[in-house]
Formats: sequence, structure tokens, C-alpha cells
Amino acid sequence: MKLYHYVTKGNNVLEKGLLSFAKNPDADLRYYCERTGGKTTHREICEWMENCFVGRSKAIRAFSEPIQWTERSIRCLKNFIDNADEFEIDISAMNDDGLIEAVYVSPSILEFPDIKEEQGMDEILQKLHGIEDIDYSPIDWGVCDDELRRRFAWVRYYLIVVKNGIIPPKYLRIVR
Repeated sequence: MKLYHYVTKGNNVLEKGLLSFAKNPDADLRYYCERTGGKTTHREICEWMENCFVGRSKAIRAFSEPIQWTERSIRCLKNFIDNADEFEIDISAMNDDGLIEAVYVSPSILEFPDIKEEQGMDEILQKLHGIEDIDYSPIDWGVCDDELRRRFAWVRYYLIVVKNGIIPPKYLRIVR
């Protein structure tokens, strides 16, 4: 089973692995500062993540398929994708090697029509029993919208909690 992740071009993922937020001291904090109610340091944001659920700061976001182009996804995601490398993650091999601590799904917020966004709110996350519960049905990329400044809130994705917070290069392949 494969999942897909995107990292800004010029990265060293194939040498050092795919880093979770906890393992990436150079992570862009701006996005999280806003969501956490004003936490401004890497340490504070990691603590906030761990208060969401244990292992959250060691989780890596991934999609069950590569991003697909639609009129809306192009508008919302084109600049992001043009500046990123696409990586395929072999989660079957990771699971066989005991590197996956937990798997969470973040369903599309369209499944929750009465949701009210609040500062300090994390994604809606549901813990799965394991990688066998990952849904590989097609994602509707036509609903993408950056209205909430959370570009992936509209589509289903997964958080893979990884032992040590790093997916080693041997489980990764650059797709484009």
C-alpha cells in the first residue's frame, strides 16, 4: 500500500527521510501559530499537538492518491504543487517493519456541515485500527478550497504517527 506526500523542492528527503513536525526544527511555524491561539515556538507547537493526541507531533500527513487536477484544485493547489516534490510512501513495508504507531483519518469537513471553525482547533481526526482501514476510493479534488487557509480540510487525508517521527528514505520514492 502506498500513500503520497509533498515537500518543497530543494529538500533532502531522500538523504534524511521525511520529517514530522517534531523532527523538523526548520518547519514553517506561521500556519500553526494561527491555529494554536498564539503559540510561537517549535516547542510550544509540539506541546499543543501532543495535547491534541499523543503522537500528533510525530505524525506525517499523506494522501491515498496523488493530487488530481480539477478546475478548483488547480486554483487552490497549483502553486503548492509546482514548488513541491511528490513522494510515494511504502506504508506496507513500514508497517511490516513496525514503524507505524497509529493511523488517523481526517475526513473532508464537508462531512460535517454544522462544524464551526475556532482558533486552536485541530483537524477532525478519527483513529483507525491500522493501515488496512485506509480508504483508497477516489478523492473528490473538485471540492478544494483555501477559504479556511487550510487547503486540505476539504479532502480526506491521513496522519501516520511514525516511531521516532521520521520516515526513513528506504520507504520513499520520488514520483515527480
